[in-house]
Amino acid sequence: MRLTAQAAVLGASLAALLTWLMINGKGEMDAAYVRSQRLVDAIALAESRMQHDVLRARTGLLRNYDPIVARLREIEAALAELRLESRPDDGEMRALSETIAQEGRMVERFKTGNALVQNSLAYFDSLSDRLSESGTGPGLAHAIAALQIRVSELARDASPMRITEIDTRLDALAAGPHPAELAPDIAAIVLHGRQLLDLLPQVDAASRLLPAWSSEQARQALLDARRALRDQRQARADDFRLALYAAALVLLALVVRVGLLMRAGTMVLRRTIAFQIVVARAANRFLASQPDEISARIVEFLAMMGDGLGTDHGYVLMLDGTDAVYLWNRPGRPPPCGWPEAQRALIPDIIAAPDDHLFVETAERTLPPALRQALAVRGVVAWSCVRLRRGERVVGVMCFERRTAWPTWLRHSGGLLQIGADSFGAALERQHVWAERREIEAALRRAQRLEAIGTFASGVAHNFNNVLNVVLGHAEIAADALPANPQRAAEQVALLVQAGGRARDIAGQILDYGRRGGSTQRTSSVDAIVTETVSQIRTSTASPTAIRLAGTAGGAIVGGEPAQLQQVIHNLIRNAVQASAPGEAVEVRLEPVRLTEARTLSHGCLQPGTYVRIGVVDAGCGMDETTLARIFEPFFSTRPAGTGLGLATAFEFVQEQDGAFDVRSALGEGSAFDVWLPVIPQAGRRVSAAGGTVMIVGSTRASVQEDEETLAALGYEPVGYADPDAALTALRTNPERFDLLIVDYRLPGLPGHAFARRAAALLSRPIVLSLSASDTVRPDVLSAIPVVDVTRRPWRSSALALTLQRHLVPEARRAAPRPEVAEV
Repeated sequence: MRLTAQAAVLGASLAALLTWLMINGKGEMDAAYVRSQRLVDAIALAESRMQHDVLRARTGLLRNYDPIVARLREIEAALAELRLESRPDDGEMRALSETIAQEGRMVERFKTGNALVQNSLAYFDSLSDRLSESGTGPGLAHAIAALQIRVSELARDASPMRITEIDTRLDALAAGPHPAELAPDIAAIVLHGRQLLDLLPQVDAASRLLPAWSSEQARQALLDARRALRDQRQARADDFRLALYAAALVLLALVVRVGLLMRAGTMVLRRTIAFQIVVARAANRFLASQPDEISARIVEFLAMMGDGLGTDHGYVLMLDGTDAVYLWNRPGRPPPCGWPEAQRALIPDIIAAPDDHLFVETAERTLPPALRQALAVRGVVAWSCVRLRRGERVVGVMCFERRTAWPTWLRHSGGLLQIGADSFGAALERQHVWAERREIEAALRRAQRLEAIGTFASGVAHNFNNVLNVVLGHAEIAADALPANPQRAAEQVALLVQAGGRARDIAGQILDYGRRGGSTQRTSSVDAIVTETVSQIRTSTASPTAIRLAGTAGGAIVGGEPAQLQQVIHNLIRNAVQASAPGEAVEVRLEPVRLTEARTLSHGCLQPGTYVRIGVVDAGCGMDETTLARIFEPFFSTRPAGTGLGLATAFEFVQEQDGAFDVRSALGEGSAFDVWLPVIPQAGRRVSAAGGTVMIVGSTRASVQEDEETLAALGYEPVGYADPDAALTALRTNPERFDLLIVDYRLPGLPGHAFARRAAALLSRPIVLSLSASDTVRPDVLSAIPVVDVTRRPWRSSALALTLQRHLVPEARRAAPRPEVAEV
């Protein structure tokens, strides 16, 4: 604002000066001089014509004085115009006026005398002619005629001799005797003659003196004075024009100066804006980072700021107790001298300063002496440092160094660097809040985990109850059938074993939960599990409800523990049977479906892909909207004896597999539960025998032989090794021989996961890890081992067969046509 006011005052002053110089530099005196010269020439011309008219009047050629009067008026008019352009104290003008006035008076005297002369001549001639014709005597007539001739010549020759001669003749005429009747005329002739003798010399003198009284000298003096004044004013105008030229040069210099300043200001503004963009991008990128990424982003932030500032180094020294340091160097530059001890030594001086040091140079006296000397010793010329604050607490310093001076434009950008530091502090504050939040969330999760133990125990009890019901049902049937039908008893005992296996899996889940580790990644065959579950419920249900199984999953494999998937299907079918009236059928449907676009179901959303839809439909009592909205809430049940955990645990399992529920129900119209589970793609593998060749690597020879018998009974060709080194040698010798490897977790001299890594480096075949019931492997360790599945001892033939089928697909099965998958 101050600079603008100064520019306005300077501009107004220059405008006034240039206007004054322009006005005074005009050549108006040239025009005035020309007008004066024109008027003086007009006076000279009128005066010359007037003198000519005077001569004509003297000789009698001009009968009136109107031309002379007109010339006098012309002279007076020109003289009046000259007076208007003259100063009152103009002596030359006054002299010219007096000269012309005197000339006018002389003309008037000439006019008066000449009029009398002409009148007297007229009377003289008239009287002389009359006397000559009156019959006077010859002497008198001769004397009068001679006198008349002499008088007429007097107009042309008024010399003294001529005057004396005429005066003598007049005296003789007056003295001679004359008749009395002629006496008056002779007296008049003598009177007019003598008057002519008196007037003609005066008139002639006036006509001769009139050119001598000409105003030529006065006119010339006036013109000389006007010319001198013109030259003086012209010289003054030249001086003003020269001053105007100088002022124009000064103005041009000022304009150039202003232009250069504006250009410099534009460049400063452009660089400042560019730095603003850099600060904004760095701050946005920094603030947009996740709290756990902030530490990794600090060097990137320093690089963006350092490039924008053109510095050689940028570093952050944390003072929050971590003593962390972060350094950025311009590419090709070594780290600063003494890093980081020399920089840490500056911290006391930096903290003690009342303000941040924004864009200072080591030569300036504003820096503390110790700080200035420490920077100069390391060759730092330009330096900038700001304190990083988290709230009111200083948690670090951010500094930048240059070996050259700061550019001028940076002197006005200290606020931008402070903005960058503020964004840094805000990010640190956010990271601190995030860390506190994580601690609080961890504490909350621990509390929720303790709370969930009771919920989980109730769910486990519910699932155990279902399994025990199956076991008890099969046991009762086996007890009744054993004496009469041993074959049926054997079948029921097999089913009893399967139910016991499921109970063991549930126990394994309890162990996993107690160890706070995730379950191993397992897969399940939908067709096998649904068929087994339907069979179990049919045989264990005392009511006459019919359960119909329709469709097939086409051999689809889904994620999750088989026991968990069986519990989901078991709960849905059990609920449908309990909601149905005696004799009403419950339908279980299987169908593979391919979604070409995302779909929203009643309880979840699905992305495009291939799914298995497991539907359980009943024609029972149905549910209202209020009940339908709460069916998956833990501990919510419409049956007095229900725990409300069956559907809750089923919903959890389906969600973990990225699946969804689609439930439709109405009071009195039954219910339909559809479970959508994503299908896991299975790539077929080549087998060398009818069932494939399987390498078994065990801990003892006896256990290996038992495992070989189990695999041979399932139709596979087993090759067992109790020595891990021998097994590795066999793999190196003929890697194409084996289609799958089963490796014990505990091997002599070499852990099972280490053997799996070495085997995976030799061949690309699926590896199954075999664990004992007491073995525990953390999920992160298990995910790092190149195995495709895990099985636990003691092996069950059915479970082992499912595991092998998932990873060894015979050629005939791969060549068989697959069931059609509906696209929706």
